[in-house]
Amino acid sequence: MGRLYRPVKRTTATPVYTIGAASRLTGIPIWTLRWIERHGLLRPSRTRGRQRLYNDFDLNRLRDIRGWMEQKVNLAGIRVILRLQA
Repeated sequence: MGRLYRPVKRTTATPVYTIGAASRLTGIPIWTLRWIERHGLLRPSRTRGRQRLYNDFDLNRLRDIRGWMEQKVNLAGIRVILRLQA
C-alpha cells in the first residue's frame, strides 16, 4: 500500500509560484524579477534544486515594487520604502 500524505495547509507564506507564474501574475518580466532579487529587494524561497518559489506575500510586494518603478522611484528610494514598511 502507498504512503499516505497529509496535505500541507497553504498560507500566504507558502512558496508555490515559479518565476514564470510570478511573472504572469504580476506583469513583471522574468529578467526584471531576477534583477529585483539581485539588488536585494526580495528574496524568494528556493527548492533544493535552486528553483525560485514565490508566495502570495512576495507577489504583493512585487506588485508594489512594480508600481514604484512605474512612478520612477529609483532603487535607493524603493529600498527606503521597503525598510520603512518592515
